[in-house]
Amino acid sequence: MEETRSFAPLLLVVFLAFLVPIVLSHFKKLRLPIVVGEILAGILIGRSGFGWVAHHDPALDLLAEFGFVFLMFLSGMEIDFSSLGFGRSKSTKATSEKGQLSPLAIGGLSFVLTLIFSSMVGYSFYSLGYVRDIWMMALILSTTSLGVVVPVLKERGLSAGRYGQTLLVAALIADFATMLFITVDVAILSHGLALDILLIGILFLAFLFFYRFGNVVFNQIPGVRRVMEELSHATAQIKVRAAFTMMLIFIVLAEVLGAEIILGAFLAGAIVSLLRRPEDEELSHQLDAIGFGFFIPIFFIMVGVDFNLKAMLDSPRALILVPFLVIAAFGVKLIPALIFRLNFGWRETLGAGALLSARLSLIIAASAIGLRLGVISEAINADIILVAILTVTIAPLIFLRTIPESDVEQDRPLIVVGAGVLGLQVAEQLRGHGELVVLIDPDAERIQRAQARGFQAIIGHADQPDENTEPYLDRAKALVCVHSDVEKSFGISQRARTTYGIEHVVTRVTEPSAIPRFEQIGVTPMNAAMNQAVLLGLLARNPAAYELLTRLDDDKEVCEVVVLNPRFLDRPLRNIEFPGDLLVLAVRRQGELVVPHGDTRLAGGDHVTLLGTCNCVEIGREMFAVSAMD
Repeated sequence: MEETRSFAPLLLVVFLAFLVPIVLSHFKKLRLPIVVGEILAGILIGRSGFGWVAHHDPALDLLAEFGFVFLMFLSGMEIDFSSLGFGRSKSTKATSEKGQLSPLAIGGLSFVLTLIFSSMVGYSFYSLGYVRDIWMMALILSTTSLGVVVPVLKERGLSAGRYGQTLLVAALIADFATMLFITVDVAILSHGLALDILLIGILFLAFLFFYRFGNVVFNQIPGVRRVMEELSHATAQIKVRAAFTMMLIFIVLAEVLGAEIILGAFLAGAIVSLLRRPEDEELSHQLDAIGFGFFIPIFFIMVGVDFNLKAMLDSPRALILVPFLVIAAFGVKLIPALIFRLNFGWRETLGAGALLSARLSLIIAASAIGLRLGVISEAINADIILVAILTVTIAPLIFLRTIPESDVEQDRPLIVVGAGVLGLQVAEQLRGHGELVVLIDPDAERIQRAQARGFQAIIGHADQPDENTEPYLDRAKALVCVHSDVEKSFGISQRARTTYGIEHVVTRVTEPSAIPRFEQIGVTPMNAAMNQAVLLGLLARNPAAYELLTRLDDDKEVCEVVVLNPRFLDRPLRNIEFPGDLLVLAVRRQGELVVPHGDTRLAGGDHVTLLGTCNCVEIGREMFAVSAMD
């Protein structure tokens, strides 16, 4: 007889995924993460609750596993490689003359210390007979949650500063390293010290191959990009299909090599991050919507469904272990976080240790792997899930209490590095357009000259730690470097991107051959020799347009904004209600200029040039820039 399957359990799970955010929105003071609510909802309907959903439902198990690998894939996509120092120059050092460490050094040392302390705890639990493998327990405790760190830092307005960047790098290293070591440990437990461990390296060779191949095909052959753009709308959605194909290639490759599929999914997401351009922003929104709208909530609800409360309650030893596990979970992060004290104050150091103690998806996955291999029991697995729920709830609250809320209303400055003739001219232009400008230069005479002209000017360095300039660089919304020395400019630009997380960095580059180096780290280069002919031609052919861009004594403004708001996607311009006299002058899409007309439809990631009065331009900037997540 053919077995019939009901969609009723799936309906119940999806309905709960829909209901949980609505319910939690009415209890904002609790600050309970949505994923915790999903796990609790799963416990309610699972084997520890009413039993409405079977412990092993094949369809739900498949969707839950896919939801988890999709979560790891999106975690890989979160990495901003250009802000992590890829393409680092030989002159860049991990430590400075003042003894301060780079974010990568802080994050790396913090994880090494975490692993040492976690191994000590793992050995203690192994000696007491709670677990059968020291290293798996150590790796379970070494995990953190990048998915918790990122939104909390954004909420506090710290993600773009030196402190926020250091925390992000530390969380990223912990996530990636634990995934890698879990894969190796599983290979050892399953096959012993065999060739299988070496096969894991093939995953990284595949990573390099697909990155190089994809970079050539998608970013260096204009025709391919054009075809991808043409097929990115309506029923084709070719970019989404390409992302899913890449993810499944690495998942299957990981399966064939005997590695954990979470590592394959994470590497696939990292490739998409490396190949992604600013105009691909809509792809990120689409994948987030697919993942967090359907697959990922199923994973977390099924974690609750599979939660074995009875096994934990029936084991007095497991119950006794819970408070010690919670203490260990915080201790192995708080003690290593003391290394943050080399760069930051005690408040920031304790806040970093607290936030890095938050665990969620990866600790649950690592525990499930340990359960599958038989190195931890069902009761200990239940303990670890409970620890995840407690840490992901408590840790962000401790961080928010420890770190004072930044003054989000305070204007963020635009930094000009170099107070020579050109730097002063750039500062005059920016001030004329209403920007808060801060000039930085080590030359005292230049600084005095800038201050005499009414500028806020700071004597100090931007290419090395300097207590005079760091408070301004920490809050900067953009940076312009006008130095003529290429290596000095590269050092300043790289530090702005990697240490302070400044998203928009514009640098004068006197050697055209050096331009790719700057582009590789996410910097916008400007070469006078290449651009002055364009400007002279513009002045000769269109004096009014040139005057519009350069005049400071009128109320007109020109600015470029990236379209992120889904409300305006695929809508004709004639159907969009613009404020006041605002006009759309041009649309830059996939590197190509589109002359707009009434029937022009905007796409996600389009760079739209706006013209109008200063007030209307500002309204337009906010209108287009609001994303679906805001």
